[in-house]
Amino acid sequence: MKFDAVVVGGGPGGYATAIRLSQLGVKTALVEKEHLGGECTNWGCIPSKHLITHAKKIHSLMELSDTGLVTAQMKVNMSKITASTQQVVQRLRQGIAYLLKTYGVTVYMGEAELTGPGEVKVIKDGGAESLEARYTVLATGTVQSSLLAAPYDGKRIIGFREALYLSEVPKKMLVVGGGAIGVELGTAYRHLGSDVTIVELMDQLLPGIDPDAARLLKRGMEKIGVKVYLKTTVEETRYVDGGVEAVLSNDARDVFDVVLVVVGKRPSEWVRKLADLGVKLSEKGYVLVDSGMRTSLDGVYAVGDVTGPPFLAHKAYSQATVAAENIAGKTAAYDGLVPFGVFTTPEVAAVGLSAETARQKGYDPAEARFPYAALGRAVAENEDGFVKIVFDKKTDKVLGATVVGPHATETISILTTLIKLGATVEEASEIIHIHPTYSEAVGEVMHLAHKRSIHYVTR
Repeated sequence: MKFDAVVVGGGPGGYATAIRLSQLGVKTALVEKEHLGGECTNWGCIPSKHLITHAKKIHSLMELSDTGLVTAQMKVNMSKITASTQQVVQRLRQGIAYLLKTYGVTVYMGEAELTGPGEVKVIKDGGAESLEARYTVLATGTVQSSLLAAPYDGKRIIGFREALYLSEVPKKMLVVGGGAIGVELGTAYRHLGSDVTIVELMDQLLPGIDPDAARLLKRGMEKIGVKVYLKTTVEETRYVDGGVEAVLSNDARDVFDVVLVVVGKRPSEWVRKLADLGVKLSEKGYVLVDSGMRTSLDGVYAVGDVTGPPFLAHKAYSQATVAAENIAGKTAAYDGLVPFGVFTTPEVAAVGLSAETARQKGYDPAEARFPYAALGRAVAENEDGFVKIVFDKKTDKVLGATVVGPHATETISILTTLIKLGATVEEASEIIHIHPTYSEAVGEVMHLAHKRSIHYVTR
């Protein structure tokens, strides 16, 4: 079968590319080996947020009960939460299928094999089918990294896929890895009543994020009862009656019902084989692309996690549009301005440059930080957090931002827009925000940067 373009992978990057190509008049096929929606829809963004939302609501009810404002006896029905999660995932999966069908994208369910430039073989039950196209888009994602000291068994030692669909709440859970997935799921299961311990190799949670944000996140997680061990590794695990005994490098040891291993992602062997066709890969095995999402092989593009970190669905969506536009003969470029958000307690989000990175790029950076202790809405709700910006002292342009606290993952979009549009601190300070809201902190930090804050003492 001949097409103008074949997209390999039906996750956010893949299905978005296919839909945009079809909108632009490009005859397109999409190949997916598991489920439409990929990791994000089936085992990542969507099911995790559904779980986190339910966990937060349950935790809030428990907190109210503890204060005596309401009296209630609660028992978490994990199997019903999981069933609800499956319904949400199924609904979105069906929605993606409907969109692809409506836009005229031909979908093949099976394993894709690239036999040459513009040649894709789809291997499925009952045989194989060959597809030909002028353009191929790689959107096959990544796989979970494993840990020798705690090998997956899918039951007691699990990855994030299994963690999102448990039938009961573990009494004790060890989370190995303090990155985004680890802290999100660790927070969620603590809210559901698990005794949670998080182990992180580096000296802070969310390695690479603003240190102030990491410290506040650690404090917030410890406040709800999560044990956090930094600069610590798992040395050994072994099965015992009732669970898994884990021995840590800090000499601690305990028995856990479940050990959740989330130590990162890596390219699949499928991607590594692309080098044999002439597709250049990075040292870590990710597909190298230019700003137009073109690989080193003519007619082959790549989008999403397969191109390397950050592993974010919204990055994949952006790259998908760029790839499709370029394939269709337009001109588009991916600029790499991608906001990052973690749905923890408190939430953490960031975008743009840190002060150190800005300095390396030739800017003369300065920082301003507005604490939620001076924000009316946060005080009313007894919440902690801050908004921090990095700006250039010469041009006054906003270069980067970090937000910690309630709705940080929403507030960061305001700052992303300001950076994208090249706004100055002065221009951003003129925007009126509704009072009392968390978004007010964006205006406050701009005023603070110019030392004219009303609600915080400037010196």
